Amino acid sequence: MAQYDYLIFDADHTLIDFDEDERRAFRAAFRSAGKAYTEEWIEECWRFSAQNWADLGLTEVHLPDTRARYHALYYDHVRAILDFMDASFGLGEGRERASRAFSETLARPAHLVDGAQEVLDALGKRYRLCIATNGLSAMQAGRLSDVRSRFAHVFVSEEMGLVKPDVGFFRHVLAVLGTTAERCLMIGDSLSSDVAGANAVGMDCVWFHRRQESLPPDLRVKAVISDLRELLSI
Repeated sequence: MAQYDYLIFDADHTLIDFDEDERRAFRAAFRSAGKAYTEEWIEECWRFSAQNWADLGLTEVHLPDTRARYHALYYDHVRAILDFMDASFGLGEGRERASRAFSETLARPAHLVDGAQEVLDALGKRYRLCIATNGLSAMQAGRLSDVRSRFAHVFVSEEMGLVKPDVGFFRHVLAVLGTTAERCLMIGDSLSSDVAGANAVGMDCVWFHRRQESLPPDLRVKAVISDLRELLSI
């Protein structure tokens, strides 16, 4: 594989276990509302969140209209989660406390995926590491706070006003880094944002294959991994 100067990681579902972070936020919301909960309630909330994310079109970042409205839709998504929790489990007068607890807990230092610490320790000695994430600025700042010092740059879509896979997002990254696409490697789990965006700007990409998806014939990757530690052998 080619020699790179920069390794650019996606955040959620690549370095960060967003599902575990979200479950932690659901628990905090119920506790703040003074509501006893079961783990089945937590799973119901998690399933609703995943479905609502898709229903709002937030998975369709290949569409220009979705990218233009992405962050507004993200805030709508968070509000819809609290609406669901209230309607399904009766938060009552504790709803506002639950809402604050949910958002504040999602902004706490994140759970890393298996192997992330080991990979960052090893690769940080040889490359400059960066993060490129579609997300809300305040939330991602908190979630990445424990690992921020490991990265030369953290690029957050809300701060940039651009959303992966927009070619402008990746051109901005290259301009800030003062480098070319050939000197960078993108590592991410999303075909529609990470892989497609890297392809659009001519950047090599490693696909972190975590879901039941197949690589479309029109997308190119240098390697496919199912465990982040596989990067160490590439």
